[in-house]
Amino acid sequence: MKPRSALTATEIVELHQFLDQKLERIGVPSRPEVALRLLELSGRANSEMRDYAAIIRTDHAMSGRVLRLANSALFAQRTPVTSLDRACLVLGIERIKAVTLGLQLSRAAAGAGARDISREVWGQSVFRACLAAESARVIAPTLVPEAFIIGLMLDCGVPLMSRLVGDGYPAMYGEARTPGALFRRENESLGFTHVDVVTVVTRRWRFPELLINPIQWHHTRPSDLQRTEPVHRLHKIAYVVGLIELDGDALVEHAQVKGTEATATTQRLLAVTGDEAAGIIARSLTEYAETIHLFSEVAAAISDLDSLIERVNAGLVTAIDDSIERSLQREEAAGPARVMVDGRSVELRRGEDGAVVAYLYDSQGQRLLAHRCRVPSAEEVAEAFGLELANAAERERLATFISRAAA
Repeated sequence: MKPRSALTATEIVELHQFLDQKLERIGVPSRPEVALRLLELSGRANSEMRDYAAIIRTDHAMSGRVLRLANSALFAQRTPVTSLDRACLVLGIERIKAVTLGLQLSRAAAGAGARDISREVWGQSVFRACLAAESARVIAPTLVPEAFIIGLMLDCGVPLMSRLVGDGYPAMYGEARTPGALFRRENESLGFTHVDVVTVVTRRWRFPELLINPIQWHHTRPSDLQRTEPVHRLHKIAYVVGLIELDGDALVEHAQVKGTEATATTQRLLAVTGDEAAGIIARSLTEYAETIHLFSEVAAAISDLDSLIERVNAGLVTAIDDSIERSLQREEAAGPARVMVDGRSVELRRGEDGAVVAYLYDSQGQRLLAHRCRVPSAEEVAEAFGLELANAAERERLATFISRAAA
């Protein structure tokens, strides 16, 4: 099987069809009924609290967990909350949408994942969901439930990869220093990645594009940080949340040395102040401490919550390695990391084997094609992607971009 990084657009479509069949065989449901009802309801602008309560009542376990959350210290009720209707009022429609849908989706996806890493990954995913939701409260207040679901689902493909790839995958997962490093290793050495898997899962479950796109783009740094459309705000959140390695206390010492770099880069990516960034992380920890208990069926809690803020900072430092920092600095000094040719966007990256990989994107930022080459030229890239170099100026612009990007 060809490595994922070398697949054409047609081959990617075929790959996703193949994965859909594989997921069916290992037991990922094509229609998790309660989750789909909640997802459909959350997409209606006129949905009311009683509509959610009616669906929640059909699942006794979920009803009990909603009551438990409403009675938690997070909401500090003077008298016990004993009815589901009151619990929904205490939590608010925003949190009800996020938590109840998240519970159903995690159940459906976790059941088919490899048990050895599934509980760890889902435990971290609940924190990513809380971090994404708190980030949205600052930069996209109307999208908090969507951000929670995106953060929760980013890595749901990782446990499924163990079932799909086989015995060698847990070692690859264990050796990867960061989520980004794991994704790059999958992309270069396997025929598909955990992002392909979660993309197929979300399409099986009929997620809206507003959720699918940030999830499938979360390992691609946003090319234009100034865009404010909902999908691009969620993309920025997904990218930052997906960077963080949440395991490993040894990272903390490194964070104390380079923490300023991480804070500065995070502020730049999310366009928030230092105080806002610190508040996001602190509130995420409080939310996580109460929310993780709801997911006990599928998720193992992150150990040592007292050090979690330091570990988040450490994870950001580790994730934001020298190559990302150089990329940010180079783009700020020399312009964007992509170039427009024949109405399409072209990006170049150097692979771990020294080869250069060119990517073609459509106007919505969706990756269409990939082409690997040792010594790229304007003519080769244009031919590989079917682009027309309309004049000498456009040819020269592409050639100059290739020369700088491949240096």
